Amino acid sequence: MAQIYFISGLGADERVFGRLKLTGKPGITIRWLQPLEGETIQHYAQRLTGQMGTTEEIILIGVSFGGIIAQEISRLLPCKKVIIISSIKSQHKLSRFMRLVRITRLNRLFPAPVLKVTGLLFGPYFFNARTPEDKQLLISYIRNTDPLYLRWSIDRLLQWESTAGPPDLHIHGTADRIFPFSYIKSAAAVKGGGHFMTLDRANEVSDLINQLLR
Repeated sequence: MAQIYFISGLGADERVFGRLKLTGKPGITIRWLQPLEGETIQHYAQRLTGQMGTTEEIILIGVSFGGIIAQEISRLLPCKKVIIISSIKSQHKLSRFMRLVRITRLNRLFPAPVLKVTGLLFGPYFFNARTPEDKQLLISYIRNTDPLYLRWSIDRLLQWESTAGPPDLHIHGTADRIFPFSYIKSAAAVKGGGHFMTLDRANEVSDLINQLLR
């Protein structure tokens, strides 16, 4: 039986997958590592593979930045399925604003602590965290994220150049404010779903994944 590996979003952990109900054996959540100075996203993905087994078929499920990492890992290891949620398949799916930041590298002008404070102030809105419980979980993620890791991951996300093949399944919410659905176009749509929909739309997301896994 294949082994599912979960890869969460920036600074998040296994709790973002806790409400999913998937068929098969329990999934394993890959732990984020502290990036090395000047580390590329490809080298970082290579280091994460050290947490994965080599004797079973691999199914990768990545959320947000974790979806990008999942696609990078799929270039390094043979994978049975690659599933991304609330993520992008290439740099061409970034919004106009993100593409502007990518070109100008505007994000590098702000110190890491400023990026973290900005996330605390505006995170619940942009991540579509709707319930008090989900808002509290998001805030805890942001507070516990190392500022240097946050700065590195945002920069690598914006400068990512996709070279992997397309994922087997891309699930995306039509109300996502981080990666607007209007730029995504081809994905299994969750109507009204936001960036945090593995939590507040877990049943719909689970159904879409299970259809593929079956």
